[in-house]
Amino acid sequence: MFGYMGRILRVDLSAQRSWTEDLAEDTARKYVGGVALGATYLLGEVLPGVEWSSPENLLIFMTGPLGGSRVSGSGSFCVVSKGPMTNAAASTQANGFFGAFLRFSGYDGLIIQGRAAKPTYLFIHEEGVQFRDASDLMGLGTLKTQETIKSELGLRRKGSVIAIGPAGENRVRYAAIVGDGGHVAAHNGVGAVMGSKNLKAIAAHHGKLRPSVKDPTNLKKKAKELLEDAKEFNNRRFYTWGTNSVFEPALKGGWLPIKNLTTNVLEGYEKLLPEYTRAHFEHKPRPCWACSIAHVKHVRVTEGVYAGLEGEEPEYECVAAWGPLTGNLDPGAVVMLSNLTDDLGLDV
Repeated sequence: MFGYMGRILRVDLSAQRSWTEDLAEDTARKYVGGVALGATYLLGEVLPGVEWSSPENLLIFMTGPLGGSRVSGSGSFCVVSKGPMTNAAASTQANGFFGAFLRFSGYDGLIIQGRAAKPTYLFIHEEGVQFRDASDLMGLGTLKTQETIKSELGLRRKGSVIAIGPAGENRVRYAAIVGDGGHVAAHNGVGAVMGSKNLKAIAAHHGKLRPSVKDPTNLKKKAKELLEDAKEFNNRRFYTWGTNSVFEPALKGGWLPIKNLTTNVLEGYEKLLPEYTRAHFEHKPRPCWACSIAHVKHVRVTEGVYAGLEGEEPEYECVAAWGPLTGNLDPGAVVMLSNLTDDLGLDV
C-alpha cells in the first residue's frame, strides 16, 4: 500500500502491554489519515458516557500519507481524543518532527488506552515500544523533560519527544502537549488527557523505515511546487516574517484582541511587529521536518528587562495573547511569557 506504513501501534498503559494492528487499505482510502482516521477509532471504541479523564478514553496520535516525505509540513501529527473543555470529541495538531519519526519507527498512528500505575513515558522505535519510569520527570517543564529524555536515551537529533508540563500533570483543562522545542498541540486540553493517563511523555526514534512511494520523482516535483507557492503566498510575508505577519493586518482590520476585547485602538504597538523584533533581537532558523520555509525561529532578546533571554520566537497567537490582549507592549516580556506558557504546557 503506497504512502502508508500499514500498521497502527496500540498501547494499554494499565496492562503495560503493546501490540500492532494492520491498517486496512480500504480504511486508509476512505479516511486518508490524520483527524478523519483518528476519529474512526475514537467514535468506534469510546462509548458516549465515557468521561474524558477515564482510562477508557483513547488518546490517539495520527499521521497522514505524506508524513515523513519531503513535502513541507510532513513532520506534523494530529491528536484525537475526548477533550476536557467539552467532554466531547476533540482534535488538534502540531508541527515538528514527531509525525515523521513515528512513521520512521514503522507506524501510521499510535492509540493509547488505560492509565499507568506510576508516572510513565513511552519510547517508540522499530522494534516496538518501551515503558519507562517517569517519576523523576514529574514537575518538570516540557522543555527540560524533552532534554532529559533525549539525553537518557542518547537520541540527540535522532529522536523527537512530546511531553506535558505541570499543567497536564495537574489536569488543567486547557493543558497542551508540547514537543520539539515549542511546537504545541493545544486545543481542548489534550495535555490534560495525557496527564490523566499518568503519561508524561512519548519519544519516537528516527528509524530507518520508510513508506513506499509510487512515483518518487513526481512527488519531489510537486513538493517543490508547493514550497514555491507557499513562499509567494501573500507577498512572501509568512515566509519572511512568520505567523506574526498577520498582527498589523489584524489590527487594521479590527479583529486583533486588545485589552480583553474592550477596544480596537492600540497606541505604540510597533515594537510587537515582526519587522521590529527581527531587527532588534537575534534569531536563528529552527525548521520542522523537511520544511524550507522555517518560519519558526530561536530568539535571543537583546534589549530591555529580559535582555539575554533565549527561547522560541512567539507566533501570532502568543504575541496577541501576551501583548495587546493583556495591554503589554514589551516584546521581551512577550517572549518570556510565551516560553513560560510552552514550558508549563498551557494553551494560550
